Formats: sequence, structure tokens, C-alpha cells
Amino acid sequence: MIADCCEEPAAGPMVDARALRRAWTALGPLAVGDWPVRHGLDVQHRAQTLTVLDEMLAGLYLAVDQDGRLRWLGKAHRADGVGARLRHHLGHPERARVFAGVFVVAADPFSPRKAIEAAEGRAADLLKLRGAMGTRQWPRVTEKQWLALVTSRPASRLVGPRRPDLATAERTDRNNPPG
Repeated sequence: MIADCCEEPAAGPMVDARALRRAWTALGPLAVGDWPVRHGLDVQHRAQTLTVLDEMLAGLYLAVDQDGRLRWLGKAHRADGVGARLRHHLGHPERARVFAGVFVVAADPFSPRKAIEAAEGRAADLLKLRGAMGTRQWPRVTEKQWLALVTSRPASRLVGPRRPDLATAERTDRNNPPG
């Protein structure tokens, strides 16, 4: 654990369905999986929660205190999952003291890293967090930049054009069904 190095994260707004909808919206078409549910980060649930979140490789997370107020909005896009990112946070005693739960809006793990960063900034704007949570900073993106990034397709999911001879054969088969 890291010795106390920082101020306790400032309390933000309550994380309710409206806040979660805004975080989900910030990911746009990159959002995947089920609606986010609260995972416990208290001592008795922490290990189990982090193990579950190791399986989520990308997304936005909203860490909350015991009263449900937002204490941290962040993003993760890593091979060792959201759980590893939260372990890093929980290594700071001032965060470990106040993080009681976390909501994760999962993202497609093949999403471009820049798109996840843009979604984090967009979520901060939709939640009106800039200047409201102490010195916390989030990426700044215009709506146009955000839209271009979250709607871009990662290279691993693009398919090349069909071979012309196969495309013609398929079209002919559809126009002339057997029998």
C-alpha cells in the first residue's frame, strides 16, 4: 500500500440511474454487457469484486462512497482488466478508505484506447464534473471528436472486400433460387 500521498477524493453527485445512463451514453456504441450494478469494495467483498472485474477489459468505472456519492470517474483499457486498475487506486489509503462500491459500464475490449479516453471526458461533461470534484482532470474532447472516436471501427473488426467472383456467385444464387 502507498503511504497517504493525496487528498481524499472529493465527493461528487449521487450515482443513480440517471448518472449511470449518462456514463453508458458516453460510451455510445462501444458499451457492451448488462446494465451496471454496484459491486462492493468494502473489505469483505473487495477480493471477490476485483476478481470479477478482472474479466472486464475495458470500460468506465464510477467509484462511490458509502452514501452512493461519486468519488472517482475513470476508465480502464487493459489486458489485466478493470480490477487491476481499481487495485492501483486501492493502493492509495485515502481512496481505499472512501471507495465503498463501484459501477462499471463495460466497453468492447477491441475499442480504440483513444475512444475510451474520449468517452471518459464525455461522461465527465455529461455528469457536469469539471471543477466540481477538486483537482480531478478528465480528457477534453469536443462532441464532434467524441462522436468520431466512439463510432470508429477498430482495425481488428474490419473485413476486407469480398472477392469479385464470390460476390457475383452469391448474387446469382439469390436471384435464381433452386427449384
